[in-house]
Amino acid sequence: MDKTGTLIDLLVERIDAGVYPRGEAVPSERQLVEELGLSRTTVRRAIDDLVQRGRLERQPGRGTFVSGAVQTAFMAQPAQKVVAVVVPTFSNPYYGEMVNGIEKEARRFDLRLMASQSDYSVTTEDRVLEQSASDPSICGALIVPDSTERGTRGMQKFLHVGKPAVYIGRWPKDVTCDGVRIDYRMAAQQAVEHLVELGHQRIAYIEGLPILPGFSPVDGYNDVLRAHRIPVRPELVRIYDQPSEATGRKAVMDLVAEGVAFSAIFARNDITAMGVLQGLREAGLRTPQDVSVISIANSLWARSMEPPLTSVNSHPFSVGQMALQLLNNRLEKTYDGPPIKAVLDPDLIVRASTAPI
Repeated sequence: MDKTGTLIDLLVERIDAGVYPRGEAVPSERQLVEELGLSRTTVRRAIDDLVQRGRLERQPGRGTFVSGAVQTAFMAQPAQKVVAVVVPTFSNPYYGEMVNGIEKEARRFDLRLMASQSDYSVTTEDRVLEQSASDPSICGALIVPDSTERGTRGMQKFLHVGKPAVYIGRWPKDVTCDGVRIDYRMAAQQAVEHLVELGHQRIAYIEGLPILPGFSPVDGYNDVLRAHRIPVRPELVRIYDQPSEATGRKAVMDLVAEGVAFSAIFARNDITAMGVLQGLREAGLRTPQDVSVISIANSLWARSMEPPLTSVNSHPFSVGQMALQLLNNRLEKTYDGPPIKAVLDPDLIVRASTAPI
Protein backbone atom coordinates (compact mmCIF):
# COMPACT_ATOMS: atom_id res chain seq x y z
CA MET A 1 0.00 0.00 0.00
CA ASP A 2 1.34 3.49 -0.86
CA LYS A 3 1.68 6.28 1.69
CA THR A 4 -1.58 7.95 0.63
CA GLY A 5 -3.51 4.70 1.11
CA THR A 6 -1.86 4.10 4.47
CA LEU A 7 -2.78 7.60 5.64
CA ILE A 8 -6.37 7.16 4.45
CA ASP A 9 -6.63 3.99 6.54
CA LEU A 10 -5.18 5.78 9.57
CA LEU A 11 -7.61 8.72 9.28
CA VAL A 12 -10.58 6.38 8.86
CA GLU A 13 -9.50 4.45 11.97
CA ARG A 14 -9.30 7.69 13.95
CA ILE A 15 -12.74 8.77 12.74
CA ASP A 16 -14.29 5.38 13.55
CA ALA A 17 -12.61 5.31 16.96
CA GLY A 18 -13.99 8.74 17.84
CA VAL A 19 -10.56 10.38 17.95
CA TYR A 20 -12.01 12.83 15.43
CA PRO A 21 -15.68 13.14 16.56
CA ARG A 22 -18.59 13.80 14.20
CA GLY A 23 -18.92 17.46 13.34
CA GLU A 24 -15.49 18.33 14.78
CA ALA A 25 -12.48 19.65 12.87
CA VAL A 26 -9.65 17.30 11.98
CA PRO A 27 -6.03 18.49 12.22
CA SER A 28 -4.93 20.80 9.43
CA GLU A 29 -2.76 19.58 6.57
CA ARG A 30 0.22 21.29 8.16
CA GLN A 31 -0.42 19.60 11.52
CA LEU A 32 -0.70 16.16 9.88
CA VAL A 33 2.50 16.77 7.92
CA GLU A 34 4.34 17.63 11.14
CA GLU A 35 2.81 14.76 13.15
CA LEU A 36 3.32 11.97 10.61
CA GLY A 37 6.37 13.16 8.67
CA LEU A 38 4.56 12.92 5.33
CA SER A 39 4.57 15.31 2.40
CA ARG A 40 1.89 17.96 1.97
CA THR A 41 0.88 16.30 -1.31
CA THR A 42 0.31 12.92 0.37
CA VAL A 43 -1.80 14.49 3.13
CA ARG A 44 -3.86 16.52 0.66
CA ARG A 45 -4.58 13.49 -1.53
CA ALA A 46 -5.74 11.48 1.49
CA ILE A 47 -8.06 14.25 2.66
CA ASP A 48 -9.42 14.76 -0.87
CA ASP A 49 -10.22 11.05 -1.04
CA LEU A 50 -12.12 11.12 2.26
CA VAL A 51 -14.02 14.25 1.20
CA GLN A 52 -15.12 12.43 -1.96
CA ARG A 53 -16.23 9.44 0.13
CA GLY A 54 -18.29 11.72 2.36
CA ARG A 55 -16.26 10.96 5.49
CA LEU A 56 -14.91 14.52 5.65
CA GLU A 57 -16.30 17.86 4.51
CA ARG A 58 -14.50 21.13 3.84
CA GLN A 59 -15.95 24.33 5.27
CA PRO A 60 -14.42 27.39 3.56
CA GLY A 61 -12.63 29.64 6.01
CA ARG A 62 -13.01 27.13 8.85
CA GLY A 63 -11.18 23.94 7.91
CA THR A 64 -11.97 20.27 7.32
CA PHE A 65 -14.53 18.51 9.52
CA VAL A 66 -15.76 14.98 10.11
CA SER A 67 -19.06 14.68 8.28
CA GLY A 68 -21.99 15.03 10.65
CA ALA A 69 -23.90 12.44 8.65
CA VAL A 70 -21.41 9.68 9.39
CA GLN A 71 -22.61 7.06 11.84
CA THR A 72 -19.56 5.49 13.43
CA ALA A 73 -19.49 2.05 14.94
CA PHE A 74 -18.99 3.66 18.33
CA MET A 75 -22.36 5.44 18.42
CA ALA A 76 -24.40 3.20 20.67
CA GLN A 77 -27.88 2.60 19.28
CA PRO A 78 -30.98 2.13 21.43
CA ALA A 79 -31.80 -1.42 22.54
CA GLN A 80 -28.33 -2.66 21.64
CA LYS A 81 -25.80 -3.96 24.11
CA VAL A 82 -22.74 -1.79 24.54
CA VAL A 83 -19.18 -2.91 25.25
CA ALA A 84 -16.80 -0.46 26.92
CA VAL A 85 -13.34 -0.42 25.32
CA VAL A 86 -10.46 1.27 27.14
CA VAL A 87 -7.08 1.74 25.44
CA PRO A 88 -4.12 3.91 26.47
CA THR A 89 -4.35 6.29 23.50
CA PHE A 90 -6.10 6.75 20.17
CA SER A 91 -3.05 8.43 18.61
CA ASN A 92 -1.12 5.15 18.25
CA PRO A 93 -2.25 3.25 15.11
CA TYR A 94 -1.57 -0.03 16.91
CA TYR A 95 -4.61 0.55 19.11
CA GLY A 96 -6.60 1.79 16.12
CA GLU A 97 -6.01 -1.54 14.38
CA MET A 98 -6.88 -3.41 17.58
CA VAL A 99 -10.17 -1.52 17.97
CA ASN A 100 -10.88 -2.14 14.29
CA GLY A 101 -10.63 -5.89 14.96
CA ILE A 102 -12.90 -5.52 17.99
CA GLU A 103 -15.47 -3.55 16.01
CA LYS A 104 -15.52 -5.95 13.06
CA GLU A 105 -16.18 -8.86 15.42
CA ALA A 106 -18.76 -6.87 17.42
CA ARG A 107 -20.89 -6.46 14.30
CA ARG A 108 -21.33 -10.23 14.10
CA PHE A 109 -22.92 -10.27 17.54
CA ASP A 110 -24.93 -7.05 17.21
CA LEU A 111 -22.83 -5.31 19.85
CA ARG A 112 -21.86 -1.63 19.87
CA LEU A 113 -18.73 -0.10 21.32
CA MET A 114 -18.04 2.85 23.58
CA ALA A 115 -14.33 3.61 23.24
CA SER A 116 -12.27 5.64 25.73
CA GLN A 117 -8.59 6.39 26.15
CA SER A 118 -6.90 6.32 29.54
CA ASP A 119 -3.90 8.47 28.52
CA TYR A 120 -1.75 5.93 30.40
CA SER A 121 -3.47 6.99 33.63
CA VAL A 122 -4.76 4.46 36.17
CA THR A 123 -6.99 7.22 37.57
CA THR A 124 -8.68 7.73 34.20
CA GLU A 125 -9.02 3.99 33.69
CA ASP A 126 -10.67 3.75 37.13
CA ARG A 127 -13.14 6.50 36.34
CA VAL A 128 -14.20 4.99 33.01
CA LEU A 129 -14.71 1.52 34.49
CA GLU A 130 -16.59 2.79 37.54
CA GLN A 131 -18.95 4.75 35.29
CA SER A 132 -19.35 1.71 33.03
CA ALA A 133 -20.12 -0.52 36.02
CA SER A 134 -23.12 1.64 36.94
CA ASP A 135 -24.33 2.16 33.34
CA PRO A 136 -27.09 -0.41 32.63
CA SER A 137 -26.53 -0.20 28.86
CA ILE A 138 -22.95 -1.48 29.17
CA CYS A 139 -22.75 -5.26 29.28
CA GLY A 140 -19.00 -5.88 29.34
CA ALA A 141 -15.56 -4.35 28.92
CA LEU A 142 -12.30 -4.83 27.02
CA ILE A 143 -9.31 -3.13 28.66
CA VAL A 144 -5.66 -2.53 27.85
CA PRO A 145 -4.65 -1.86 31.48
CA ASP A 146 -2.05 0.59 32.74
CA SER A 147 -0.72 -1.73 35.43
CA THR A 148 0.01 -5.43 35.79
CA GLU A 149 0.71 -5.22 39.49
CA ARG A 150 -2.93 -5.15 40.57
CA GLY A 151 -6.44 -4.81 39.30
CA THR A 152 -7.61 -1.23 39.57
CA ARG A 153 -10.44 -0.12 41.82
CA GLY A 154 -12.57 0.47 38.74
CA MET A 155 -12.03 -3.05 37.43
CA GLN A 156 -12.82 -4.58 40.80
CA LYS A 157 -16.09 -2.65 40.89
CA PHE A 158 -16.90 -3.61 37.30
CA LEU A 159 -16.46 -7.31 38.02
CA HIS A 160 -18.24 -7.02 41.37
CA VAL A 161 -21.51 -6.04 39.65
CA GLY A 162 -21.31 -9.22 37.59
CA LYS A 163 -20.23 -7.84 34.23
CA PRO A 164 -17.60 -9.80 32.26
CA ALA A 165 -14.34 -8.23 31.14
CA VAL A 166 -11.31 -9.20 29.08
CA TYR A 167 -7.82 -7.85 29.59
CA ILE A 168 -5.70 -7.21 26.50
CA GLY A 169 -1.90 -7.21 26.49
CA ARG A 170 -1.26 -7.24 30.24
CA TRP A 171 -2.86 -9.30 32.95
CA PRO A 172 -3.02 -7.87 36.48
CA LYS A 173 -2.16 -10.60 38.93
CA ASP A 174 -5.12 -10.38 41.28
CA VAL A 175 -8.00 -10.18 38.79
CA THR A 176 -9.87 -13.27 37.64
CA CYS A 177 -11.06 -12.74 34.09
CA ASP A 178 -10.17 -13.73 30.54
CA GLY A 179 -7.20 -12.22 28.74
CA VAL A 180 -5.45 -12.19 25.37
CA ARG A 181 -2.03 -11.00 24.27
CA ILE A 182 0.86 -11.92 22.04
CA ASP A 183 3.99 -13.64 23.33
CA TYR A 184 6.14 -10.54 23.86
CA ARG A 185 9.16 -12.56 24.91
CA MET A 186 9.00 -14.51 21.65
CA ALA A 187 8.54 -11.25 19.72
CA ALA A 188 11.71 -9.85 21.28
CA GLN A 189 13.58 -13.06 20.54
CA GLN A 190 12.58 -12.87 16.87
CA ALA A 191 13.66 -9.23 16.64
CA VAL A 192 17.06 -9.69 18.28
CA GLU A 193 17.75 -12.99 16.51
CA HIS A 194 17.21 -11.20 13.19
CA LEU A 195 19.75 -8.53 14.13
CA VAL A 196 22.29 -11.08 15.35
CA GLU A 197 21.93 -13.04 12.10
CA LEU A 198 22.82 -9.82 10.29
CA GLY A 199 26.04 -9.62 12.31
CA HIS A 200 25.02 -7.08 14.96
CA GLN A 201 26.27 -7.51 18.51
CA ARG A 202 26.06 -4.05 20.04
CA ILE A 203 22.27 -3.84 20.01
CA ALA A 204 20.59 -1.09 22.02
CA TYR A 205 17.18 -1.80 23.55
CA ILE A 206 14.71 1.03 24.19
CA GLU A 207 11.73 0.32 26.44
CA GLY A 208 8.89 2.83 26.34
CA LEU A 209 7.15 1.47 29.42
CA PRO A 210 8.47 0.55 32.85
CA ILE A 211 9.66 -3.05 32.98
CA LEU A 212 6.71 -5.19 34.07
CA PRO A 213 7.16 -8.86 34.98
CA GLY A 214 6.03 -11.13 32.17
CA PHE A 215 5.39 -8.22 29.84
CA SER A 216 8.63 -6.44 29.01
CA PRO A 217 10.41 -7.78 25.91
CA VAL A 218 13.75 -7.14 27.63
CA ASP A 219 13.72 -10.79 28.77
CA GLY A 220 13.65 -11.99 25.17
CA TYR A 221 16.40 -9.49 24.31
CA ASN A 222 18.59 -10.97 27.05
CA ASP A 223 17.72 -14.55 26.02
CA VAL A 224 19.14 -14.16 22.52
CA LEU A 225 22.27 -12.28 23.55
CA ARG A 226 23.13 -14.95 26.11
CA ALA A 227 22.37 -17.78 23.68
CA HIS A 228 24.92 -16.30 21.26
CA ARG A 229 27.41 -15.52 24.08
CA ILE A 230 27.09 -11.80 23.40
CA PRO A 231 27.67 -9.69 26.53
CA VAL A 232 24.55 -8.04 27.97
CA ARG A 233 25.69 -4.44 28.34
CA PRO A 234 23.59 -2.36 30.78
CA GLU A 235 24.56 0.88 29.02
CA LEU A 236 22.70 -0.33 25.91
CA VAL A 237 19.38 -0.84 27.74
CA ARG A 238 17.33 2.34 28.09
CA ILE A 239 14.09 2.38 30.10
CA TYR A 240 11.75 5.38 30.01
CA ASP A 241 8.31 6.20 31.38
CA GLN A 242 6.10 6.04 28.30
CA PRO A 243 6.19 4.75 24.74
CA SER A 244 6.43 7.83 22.57
CA GLU A 245 8.27 9.41 19.69
CA ALA A 246 10.02 11.67 22.20
CA THR A 247 11.22 8.61 24.12
CA GLY A 248 12.87 7.12 21.02
CA ARG A 249 14.54 10.38 20.07
CA LYS A 250 15.81 10.99 23.62
CA ALA A 251 17.28 7.49 23.82
CA VAL A 252 19.32 8.04 20.67
CA MET A 253 20.46 11.48 21.83
CA ASP A 254 21.51 10.02 25.20
CA LEU A 255 23.42 7.12 23.62
CA VAL A 256 25.26 9.42 21.23
CA ALA A 257 26.03 12.03 23.91
CA GLU A 258 27.43 9.34 26.21
CA GLY A 259 29.61 7.90 23.45
CA VAL A 260 27.99 4.46 23.64
CA ALA A 261 28.79 2.40 20.54
CA PHE A 262 25.88 0.61 18.86
CA SER A 263 25.12 -0.75 15.39
CA ALA A 264 21.43 -1.58 15.86
CA ILE A 265 18.46 -0.46 17.95
CA PHE A 266 15.55 -2.62 19.07
CA ALA A 267 12.64 -0.34 20.02
CA ARG A 268 9.75 -1.57 22.17
CA ASN A 269 7.11 -0.46 19.64
CA ASP A 270 6.63 1.42 16.39
CA ILE A 271 5.89 4.81 17.91
CA THR A 272 9.17 4.64 19.85
CA ALA A 273 10.95 3.51 16.68
CA MET A 274 9.62 6.59 14.88
CA GLY A 275 11.47 8.75 17.41
CA VAL A 276 14.56 6.56 17.04
CA LEU A 277 14.65 7.21 13.29
CA GLN A 278 14.27 10.94 13.91
CA GLY A 279 17.06 10.92 16.49
CA LEU A 280 19.38 9.02 14.17
CA ARG A 281 18.77 11.53 11.37
CA GLU A 282 19.52 14.42 13.72
CA ALA A 283 22.72 12.67 14.82
CA GLY A 284 23.81 12.28 11.20
CA LEU A 285 23.41 8.49 11.23
CA ARG A 286 21.79 6.66 8.32
CA THR A 287 19.28 3.82 8.57
CA PRO A 288 20.18 1.05 7.88
CA GLN A 289 23.64 1.88 6.51
CA ASP A 290 24.95 3.06 9.91
CA VAL A 291 22.32 1.75 12.34
CA SER A 292 19.65 -0.91 11.82
CA VAL A 293 16.30 -0.35 13.54
CA ILE A 294 13.64 -2.91 14.46
CA SER A 295 10.53 -2.84 16.66
CA ILE A 296 7.42 -4.72 17.77
CA ALA A 297 3.89 -3.93 16.50
CA ASN A 298 3.88 -3.72 12.69
CA SER A 299 1.31 -0.92 12.78
CA LEU A 300 0.39 1.30 9.84
CA TRP A 301 3.23 3.60 10.86
CA ALA A 302 5.80 0.83 10.37
CA ARG A 303 4.77 0.46 6.75
CA SER A 304 4.90 4.18 5.99
CA MET A 305 8.12 5.20 7.77
CA GLU A 306 11.21 6.14 5.81
CA PRO A 307 12.80 3.68 5.48
CA PRO A 308 9.94 1.19 5.97
CA LEU A 309 10.40 -0.37 9.39
CA THR A 310 11.29 -3.99 10.06
CA SER A 311 8.85 -4.94 12.80
CA VAL A 312 7.56 -8.02 14.59
CA ASN A 313 3.87 -8.35 13.83
CA SER A 314 1.92 -8.42 17.10
CA HIS A 315 -1.37 -8.90 15.24
CA PRO A 316 -3.43 -6.12 16.87
CA PHE A 317 -6.43 -6.83 14.62
CA SER A 318 -6.49 -10.52 15.58
CA VAL A 319 -5.92 -9.71 19.25
CA GLY A 320 -8.94 -7.40 19.14
CA GLN A 321 -11.08 -10.02 17.44
CA MET A 322 -10.17 -12.71 19.96
CA ALA A 323 -10.82 -10.39 22.91
CA LEU A 324 -14.34 -9.66 21.66
CA GLN A 325 -14.97 -13.37 21.03
CA LEU A 326 -13.94 -14.24 24.59
CA LEU A 327 -16.21 -11.53 25.96
CA ASN A 328 -19.17 -12.59 23.84
CA ASN A 329 -18.77 -16.19 25.00
CA ARG A 330 -19.28 -14.93 28.55
CA LEU A 331 -22.20 -12.69 27.57
CA GLU A 332 -23.99 -15.51 25.74
CA LYS A 333 -23.02 -18.00 28.46
CA THR A 334 -21.59 -20.38 25.88
CA TYR A 335 -18.56 -20.66 28.18
CA ASP A 336 -18.56 -20.29 31.96
CA GLY A 337 -15.38 -22.16 32.85
CA PRO A 338 -12.06 -20.98 34.31
CA PRO A 339 -10.47 -17.81 32.89
CA ILE A 340 -8.91 -18.25 29.46
CA LYS A 341 -5.46 -16.75 28.93
CA ALA A 342 -4.93 -16.74 25.17
CA VAL A 343 -1.43 -16.06 23.83
CA LEU A 344 -0.85 -15.48 20.10
CA ASP A 345 2.48 -16.06 18.36
CA PRO A 346 4.10 -13.06 16.63
CA ASP A 347 5.97 -13.15 13.33
CA LEU A 348 8.78 -11.06 11.88
CA ILE A 349 8.15 -8.72 8.93
CA VAL A 350 11.45 -7.72 7.34
CA ARG A 351 11.60 -4.35 5.58
CA ALA A 352 14.31 -1.85 4.67
CA SER A 353 15.34 -0.57 8.13
CA THR A 354 17.64 -3.51 8.90
CA ALA A 355 20.75 -4.64 7.00
CA PRO A 356 23.96 -6.62 7.55
CA ILE A 357 26.60 -4.80 9.57
